[in-house]
Amino acid sequence: MDHLQQSRLNLLTSHALDRAALVRLDEENLGQRIMSENARFIGVHHLQIAIDEENSSARPALLTRSEAQQRFGHCEPWVYLGREDSKDYFAVLLDNARPPQTHGFAGLRALAATTDGAKATLLAYARAMAAWHQRHLYCNRCGAQTVSQHGGHVRACTHASCGEQHYPRTDPAIIVLVEKGERALFGRKPEWSAHRYSTLAGFVEPGESAEQALVREVMEETGVEVLSAHYHSSQPWPFPGSLMLGYSAQAGSEKISLNDQELEHACWLDRDEITSRMQQGLFVLPPPISISFRLIEDWFDQHSTIPLRKLREDTGATHF
Repeated sequence: MDHLQQSRLNLLTSHALDRAALVRLDEENLGQRIMSENARFIGVHHLQIAIDEENSSARPALLTRSEAQQRFGHCEPWVYLGREDSKDYFAVLLDNARPPQTHGFAGLRALAATTDGAKATLLAYARAMAAWHQRHLYCNRCGAQTVSQHGGHVRACTHASCGEQHYPRTDPAIIVLVEKGERALFGRKPEWSAHRYSTLAGFVEPGESAEQALVREVMEETGVEVLSAHYHSSQPWPFPGSLMLGYSAQAGSEKISLNDQELEHACWLDRDEITSRMQQGLFVLPPPISISFRLIEDWFDQHSTIPLRKLREDTGATHF
């Protein structure tokens, strides 16, 4: 399986949406699309996604223009997300508005777990853009206010002597399943719920390659030396705006030293130990929406008679 195929198995990576970057530059075209009966609007209120109020279960609301205006009172400011199946999608930014029913919103993590891949990708895109706009209302060069341009994909400084243009950014981070022999390395942070463990992760620093960051993060967090690393796949993680670069790695040492105190505990576990701990309720995996779960799953299922997803369901170890 190549890297493109691997990536497509991660949630939030659907290729269905045409982001239509050239359309962002054409104000007349955008104006026609936003007024069209084929336009659909996703409300984002303090990074929560508007849900379908007519449905008892939480499902994202993809509203027509009239529905959005009736529910939110307006359809501005907005971000053009792109086109899929003859429909144009827009995120409506509601942070400064007072929606009539603010309880009609839900978090992306919860929605993504029960939403098909294409819609989950669209919601993640909307949330990431809303978070970027939220943090760039003022120019970081001169402090003046900024305004949205190019379909919401540029914020331009309003100060005549500055005029800086700000573009959406994403923060690269590595996430790695470290192996040695039949065991893999897991860590937990002190603020996490009981028995929750995950793979190791950290942000790439300036002037550093992803592989350098991998070696550094594993050493800083656990004191374990990495000998080799292999790229797995990537996943956008809009909490608020990261790109997770997934790897598997081979360790050259086993002794654990919690050097930077970022982790509360770290341990080496083989597949049988993971199975036993999950059956006892002593090991909680990351949710399947995350690339962390994918990394663990691919390693675990290589030499296990029980697929990790089935083990997770059978043991009820689904709370994260």
